Amino acid sequence: MRPKIDVLTRNNVQIKGKSDARHTLLFAHGFGTDQSAWNDIWPAFSGDYRIVLFDMVGANEATVDYFGAERYSHLSAFADDLLDIVETLDLTDVILAGHSMGGMTSVLAAIQEPHRFNGLVLISASPRYLNDEGYEGGFNQNDLDLLFTQMTGNYYTWASGFAPYITLNANCPQIARRFAETLLNMRPDVGLATARTIFQSDHRDDIKKIPQPTLILQPQRDAAVPSQVGRYMTDAIPNAQLMVLPIEGHMPHMSHPEEVTQAIRTFVDRIPAYGLESV
Repeated sequence: MRPKIDVLTRNNVQIKGKSDARHTLLFAHGFGTDQSAWNDIWPAFSGDYRIVLFDMVGANEATVDYFGAERYSHLSAFADDLLDIVETLDLTDVILAGHSMGGMTSVLAAIQEPHRFNGLVLISASPRYLNDEGYEGGFNQNDLDLLFTQMTGNYYTWASGFAPYITLNANCPQIARRFAETLLNMRPDVGLATARTIFQSDHRDDIKKIPQPTLILQPQRDAAVPSQVGRYMTDAIPNAQLMVLPIEGHMPHMSHPEEVTQAIRTFVDRIPAYGLESV
């Protein structure tokens, strides 16, 4: 067991909902956002579930003091933080809902301590963003090198252009503004280091080890995660189902919270409680 440093402070953990609920919904946000990205989702579950929200280390001023580029050069460090939260709160019967980076972080945590988790909801998540032979991740290395160069040159200009590109939904510019605001809450060097960790990672072998029921939520059009990735994960994960939402943008929980909430509700209400011997 990892040492319980000031975990709840480190990750700005917030506990809401039904405090005596057997089941916990833990929401893991993606790159460039923080726990506020779930503000239109979690209240719908607060009457039935304990809700745990947290910020990834480095996501904002509240957590940046705990960030170290060497430690967080792999998503497993973020997964260890998630497990620290679960262990500190002594949680079992947890359902993880992870967006993008938070999705793969949730995968790594669920594999490491499967007895604590009943199911996974992976929203716009990808095990690998870089194209490979027989695999379309959405980016080639030149794309990523250009991205990193732009972030290094002028992070603030980059963020202002990246936000609308990723969120799409041009008829709802407030979504891009919300994303840009949280992107700019990241210190530029931390944003660049975290982006390198995410975009250069490869967790295709890891997703094959997920024992829990898994829902993959994939927008019909996602600038960061091609539709082929959702199908790839569905085939690779032993007990997965794919739901393609007729919407666009990499932030469906922010742009279309009603559709995402309904999809999560349908899934989590059908998950049986795992026993220690069941996984």
